[in-house]
Amino acid sequence: MRLLFLAAALGCVGVSVGTDCSPFARPWLVSLSSGQTGILLNEWWVLTKASYYGGSQKLVARLGVDDLTGQSATEQRIPVAMWINHEPYRRRRKRSPVNDLALVRLAEPARFTPQVQPIALPTRCPQTGEQCVVSGWGSSGGTGSRKQQCLVQQVLSDSVCRQLNPMYWTSNVFCTKPHHNAQGNCLRDSSSILVCGGTLQGVKGFVFISEGCSSGKPDTFSSICRYRSWINTVMSTMSPVRPHTTTPPTTPKMTTWMWPHDFVS
Repeated sequence: MRLLFLAAALGCVGVSVGTDCSPFARPWLVSLSSGQTGILLNEWWVLTKASYYGGSQKLVARLGVDDLTGQSATEQRIPVAMWINHEPYRRRRKRSPVNDLALVRLAEPARFTPQVQPIALPTRCPQTGEQCVVSGWGSSGGTGSRKQQCLVQQVLSDSVCRQLNPMYWTSNVFCTKPHHNAQGNCLRDSSSILVCGGTLQGVKGFVFISEGCSSGKPDTFSSICRYRSWINTVMSTMSPVRPHTTTPPTTPKMTTWMWPHDFVS
């Protein structure tokens, strides 16, 4: 009963293996045409998992959308101007849970409405036992859902996460698991978003070998509190100059942790 009450308060219709969120209860969610879920940080930037899309592919971000079928009056479709993977992850040939994040800059600023709102970045890391909600356009089956899906999960301790995945554990990730059953995250969305108390805490990217729906193993998320410096640096140096400002844009130094993606619209 307590879990069902929490789910309703957090904008979830169901809690078992991923069910429809309450419509527009998560106005920060962004659907990228790469097939990934992102989360809106401000009018220019979306955070998601790292990706290897390249060439001249043009991507579009859909904001203010609950159901991906058709287009509603609340929806904003904005082209992607730049894709910045966290650089060490991009150069790795073997998959790893380290640095599996990307920042996506929009070609034009998002317009904030009741259905399009940014989310707060964390000022602390997730706490053991904390109740959170993972959401995205996944499903409890094998195919993606057209409607936003929600699932209540509980943060596990680092010691439990390390014990269950000793070969792949890193301090830059944390684990979650529904405390009411043995199932993992059944949302078929590798970039689903974890929010705790209205604050962004995790982006799902790398999947441990032992992880998976109904496996009884935990789910893992990049711990956003560990990446605040990287996020803030990229956004402060790569954002467009606002109108009427006399300060020229800053050209960032290309370091080992930041690299523009191959496509720019």
